[in-house]
Amino acid sequence: MTAAQTPSRRDHRVDFLRGLALAIIFINHVPGNFYEKLTPKNFGFSDAAEIFVLLAGFASAYAYFSRFERGEFWDATAKAWRRAGVLYVSHVVTSVIGIALFCFAALYFMNPGYLDDTIVYMDIKPLMDDPVKGFIGLVSLGHQLGYFNILPMYMALLLMLPIMMVLGRLSLSLLLAVSVTLWLLTGIFAFDLPNYPMPGGWFFNPFAWQLLFVIGFILGQRQREAKPMPFSPWLYGLAALYVVLAYWWVPFDWLINFSGIGNYLPATIWSFDKGFVAWPRLLHVLALGYVVMMSPLGRLMHQIPKTSFLTAMGRHSLPVFCVGSLLSMTGAVIHHEWGGSFAHDTLIVATGLAVMGLLAVFLDGRKPAPPKPLQVPQTAAT
Repeated sequence: MTAAQTPSRRDHRVDFLRGLALAIIFINHVPGNFYEKLTPKNFGFSDAAEIFVLLAGFASAYAYFSRFERGEFWDATAKAWRRAGVLYVSHVVTSVIGIALFCFAALYFMNPGYLDDTIVYMDIKPLMDDPVKGFIGLVSLGHQLGYFNILPMYMALLLMLPIMMVLGRLSLSLLLAVSVTLWLLTGIFAFDLPNYPMPGGWFFNPFAWQLLFVIGFILGQRQREAKPMPFSPWLYGLAALYVVLAYWWVPFDWLINFSGIGNYLPATIWSFDKGFVAWPRLLHVLALGYVVMMSPLGRLMHQIPKTSFLTAMGRHSLPVFCVGSLLSMTGAVIHHEWGGSFAHDTLIVATGLAVMGLLAVFLDGRKPAPPKPLQVPQTAAT
């Protein structure tokens, strides 16, 4: 059976992991809460953002490449670009609501600190200092609020997806080689999409993050072709060793002198730079994914009900992310006004996750039921 003939069956483990990543992102975006200390960023080099983008690439092989392989290039392209348009509108609307939320907090609590980044750093101050240029930057994606800046990167990846599909159709190895080359050149020459009105470039550099997306895309395509990544004891051992190294490194803050590497490679490649997905972060999320999915845990995830709230959150990742972003900012304001305590943090986090989960379950209920198969009446035997 060729890839074009392979049925695109949704792997609900991907939805579950995407939902889990969204829950972790929400917790991390309420700065200073107790549960933030328990999220993966404290026990390794990568965090939920890398997991989410890797899984987004995996899902794209099912959502878009299946059409492309059937010869529907323009349909696949239009579908990806329409999705990018939805992401753009969602990002701008969510950002404006987030700004309004902090303006309300500044008025209600009579605290201008909400508008100058002294309470929660959202990079909102440039908008307040020069709203004319600031809102031009907001709409043009030149200025992105902190905690709201992953959607523009994802949008850019979807705009790049047709090129990825053309290369992938020729050869998945060619696609990977081009992607790695672009990642290296991006790190070496530090090119990025520009900010406006502030100097610099996008925090999530799409020319670097495309490598994670492409790796996920290739893994998804191999899954569609019934050629999943095989188990290798040596590779598993190395991946597990790296995950353990990262686990001990981060909480104990090992101090190792990397200054000599700077003579050969820029810090955007060899350090822990998140914006450029430096190689320690890149290798960590890949090693972690291999260790988890090749372990009994990866098989046990098949047993997770498709109706679980985390799986539903992954199926409706965009609305859940947008609502979760606004809930996290609301939680940040409440956390500051209440003061940090275990009980308060538990209430904030539990309420936010409950709302996100209920939203996903509600959206699941609005989906039309699949058509029932045609029942052909049986005739009596003659």
